[in-house]
Amino acid sequence: MRPGIIVSIVGHIGAVLMTLLVWETRAVIVPASGSVVPVEIVDVAPESNVRALAEEIEEEGEQEADESVDAEPQAVAADAPPRQQPRRNDTFSLDAAEAALRDADRREGRRRQDGERAERTQQGAGLGTAEVVAIEDRARALIRAHMRRCWRMPIDLPDPDRLVVTVEFEINRNGTLNGQPRVTNPRAGSYSFDAPMRTAVDAAVRAVRACDPYPLPDDPVVGEHFEIWRTQVYTFRPSTN
Repeated sequence: MRPGIIVSIVGHIGAVLMTLLVWETRAVIVPASGSVVPVEIVDVAPESNVRALAEEIEEEGEQEADESVDAEPQAVAADAPPRQQPRRNDTFSLDAAEAALRDADRREGRRRQDGERAERTQQGAGLGTAEVVAIEDRARALIRAHMRRCWRMPIDLPDPDRLVVTVEFEINRNGTLNGQPRVTNPRAGSYSFDAPMRTAVDAAVRAVRACDPYPLPDDPVVGEHFEIWRTQVYTFRPSTN
């Protein structure tokens, strides 16, 4: 081994020793007051520093992740409820209801009259016009003769010639009265303050009821033609008493 290498090694060793001595000397700090305060220098291993830093970074990352997770759900606006249609204000009118009932009665009356005409036409389909007229005339004559013994017109009423009353009524197939007689003349309500006319109307209605039943079904000529004589319109005049 060369002498130069040995000298170099010895020099390096000496330098290291001198450094250590200087380090130990600087480890003791002398304050200005002259008292010596021992100070310990604690070296923290690099691994400890890295682990602590890593934990802090990890905690910060978790907090950011939590914040991001908390921020993700967004309030979703609930579907607006279906718009309700405005409710119609239904009002009940008594006048309108009565008018509707009157219209229904009129329509029913028209249907019944149309049906009666159709039935009469069908009944008289095999008869000539003259024969149908003859049957109607005989039915009226039978009604007139039958009604004379039921109608009693007061003789002391003033102005008797004007006391003319027309009554419509229905007859069943067996000759009995069907329903109530209807006064078609004078008009209802027109004689409320006319005492003589009220008396004449009451006498006519009583006569129709008192003559029930009627002899039409037993007549050999008109008995089988019920559809022709089922509806009767009879006029009461003082001269027919």
